[in-house]
Amino acid sequence: MAEQKKPTPVKPKKTTAVSESGERRVVLSAKTDPLAFLQEEKQKLTEEIEKAQETDEALKAQLTKKEEPVSSEFTVNKSRKAANREAEQAWEDAKKQMAQWSENSSFDWLRDDPNDEEDEEEGIPISRARRQPISPAQRRNRGYDRTKQILAVCLIFVAMAVSVGGFLFDKLDLVQFDDGVKTEVKPTDTSLLDEAAAITEEELKGLEFTNDYPMLPKGEVFRDPDVINILLLGTDERTTRFNTNARSDSMILLSIHTRNHTVKLVSFERGTGVPILEGEYKGQYDWLTHCFRYGGANLVMEEIQACYLLDCGHYVRTNIQAFMKLIDVVGGVDIYLSDREADYINHWYNYRYATNHVKEMSIRDELHAVGVGKNHLNGATAMLYARCRALDNDFGRMKRQRIVMQAIFNQIKDLSIPELNNLLNTMLPLIQTNFSRGELATLVLEVPEIISSDFETMQLPESGTFGKMSGMEGRSLFAPDFERNAADLKAFLYG
Repeated sequence: MAEQKKPTPVKPKKTTAVSESGERRVVLSAKTDPLAFLQEEKQKLTEEIEKAQETDEALKAQLTKKEEPVSSEFTVNKSRKAANREAEQAWEDAKKQMAQWSENSSFDWLRDDPNDEEDEEEGIPISRARRQPISPAQRRNRGYDRTKQILAVCLIFVAMAVSVGGFLFDKLDLVQFDDGVKTEVKPTDTSLLDEAAAITEEELKGLEFTNDYPMLPKGEVFRDPDVINILLLGTDERTTRFNTNARSDSMILLSIHTRNHTVKLVSFERGTGVPILEGEYKGQYDWLTHCFRYGGANLVMEEIQACYLLDCGHYVRTNIQAFMKLIDVVGGVDIYLSDREADYINHWYNYRYATNHVKEMSIRDELHAVGVGKNHLNGATAMLYARCRALDNDFGRMKRQRIVMQAIFNQIKDLSIPELNNLLNTMLPLIQTNFSRGELATLVLEVPEIISSDFETMQLPESGTFGKMSGMEGRSLFAPDFERNAADLKAFLYG
């Protein structure tokens, strides 16, 4: 016997009645479509409220114009209250009508039940009458199954964490760990030291000469548990191997605020005159860059901490060769070049320092021609750009180094997993640091914030805060006001 179809209920139109007071009442049968009714009522209520608001604004304008505060305010309030009463009454009518629909079995599908299943074709819940009741035992089994699912997910995450942790520590074994303390100083080679950080007469022009050595600032070293300060040291070896007699040609502070997720870069001028705090030359003043040769990374950090009251206990060291390899392994960097910078790279053989770099590292065939504007530079070409100071001065060179660092991070954040793996395998053996393995593993958690940030930058000493003086071996040094620069650095890093 064929199943008899249930007849579709007729949906009569709703009618309205108006009372003697002018209030509208809606008269509906139980078979009226509730959704259509509510949508229409909502639209009408919205229109009524908008009319009431217009009346309100008009009366307010009239109040201002005629300056009749008592009568006009009374009229405004009366109009607003009448509109509110109408809206509230209509809403109460709608709720009563919905209560009537809920009691009618033909509208069971309107009832909201969290256990309702979805009909695949219609996309509406199946009526409660068509569902079998669930026994307490079945409910307990469902809860047990759900608990097992949660535990399984947790175990998967734990397994992933262990795998990632093992992978990470395997990679960290590639790093060269060193406490940064240097105990033996080789005899001074004056010519090498002069070439490493010579200050040109052009850079000294306009600076006031002082016979007094700059005094170290007074006060405590400022620390913040939410801030990690890492001194990035670029030493001047021309090979991938680290030399114990090198100089820190580049010194940039990477400051990471773990709570605010901000990153700041501070460049330290290598020609800054600082008092040697330890070793054979203790008490004499020399270039900051030479401190690495006199006492290693540890002495450089001590000098910066004493001169700028900066909390700086960790370093990461690379050199020129590692710098070029890093840029090549991330696929090159995008740099905007001025006409003079483009000419410098294209005609490097006309500049003494550039010629020395190219010959010492045998990179002539790796250089490529550039133009004004945006260029994609490989490692060798970016090295010429970052080490250029012939066009301006060493402060201009420091700015270019920070620009390249930002460009490198921009490239890293777009690398795929295999490319990141290749980056780690290539670069970690070329890094030296005094971080422990555990500290490096923790620092990895901040990497996503670092590479996604736009850096705020600063360079020390600041313009207008230093003069010139003569130091060790008669070398010209920048003589900073350390007190002022320390205060400005604290405000920049910590606010």
